[in-house]
Amino acid sequence: MVWELSEVKVGVVGVGAWGKNIVRVLKELEGEGLVNVVGVADTDVGRALEVANTFKVGTHVRTVKELAELGVEAVAISVPINELFQVAKEALSLGLHAFIEKPVSTKPEEVAELIKVAESSSLVAQPGFIVRYDPVIKALKNALRGKIKYLVFKRLSARPPHRRRFSVVLDLMIHDVDLALNLINPHEIKLMSVAGFKVENNIPQEVHASLLLDGAVTYLITDGVLPVKVRSVEVVTESTYCEASFTDSTLNVRGADRSYVQKVEGEEPLKAELRDFIRSVSGGKPSDAPTLHDALRALEVVKLIEQGLSRV
Repeated sequence: MVWELSEVKVGVVGVGAWGKNIVRVLKELEGEGLVNVVGVADTDVGRALEVANTFKVGTHVRTVKELAELGVEAVAISVPINELFQVAKEALSLGLHAFIEKPVSTKPEEVAELIKVAESSSLVAQPGFIVRYDPVIKALKNALRGKIKYLVFKRLSARPPHRRRFSVVLDLMIHDVDLALNLINPHEIKLMSVAGFKVENNIPQEVHASLLLDGAVTYLITDGVLPVKVRSVEVVTESTYCEASFTDSTLNVRGADRSYVQKVEGEEPLKAELRDFIRSVSGGKPSDAPTLHDALRALEVVKLIEQGLSRV
């Protein structure tokens, strides 16, 4: 399909480590004539200036309101987890389309509020579920045959100290919760078990959870302190075993009629994700772009897991 896109004036709110990546990718899309990166905003003025200079962005400011005054039509929001909701609400209230990094909010009811604001103003509000855009996931979906029986997710790596103050379920496991919901689209969700380990400041840094999604057992293992990076999912259907590694970009498929190992290549997930956001702002409707309704559903499952943790 050929997309007819007009240039979208965009700004980035929050230019820490991940926000800096967003600026880089938006500047690459600017080179394709899709966007005009008008400015960046950060409460740390020195950091905003540094990022603006690095990527040749004309203006740096402190707030989303100042970006709106510069004439941006859309913003990408990458502030700390506990600030996402307020910044997103302000952006939408100012009439700006918003790309909001996961988890969008810490509370499902706040996401429901954002949905009302966005829909009442016909604004695009897309959550940042980047793993959906990994080429490995696309290859996995193409390889699956038959009904899913069970899934095993592993997400292991050492989070930097400043992120360990946030729930590892909210910060990391939510990616796999969203993937499981996207793969199965269950009508019934049940928490079977949950356990937390490696507690720092009353927050478990390692969590194991198991869910029953329409009869498909889903195991979620997330470790935010292990000094080894692993991102993988195993999917077992009625006829096939698939193991996808996001770390190595490989897909291992075993079945009665076919077995193979595939090295998966494709576009950088962040670029594909932001391109979908720009397409939506320009009037296109990417069929597989995540929505705030997806974010709400994922957060409801996260809340279920965290309630289970609090009872352990």
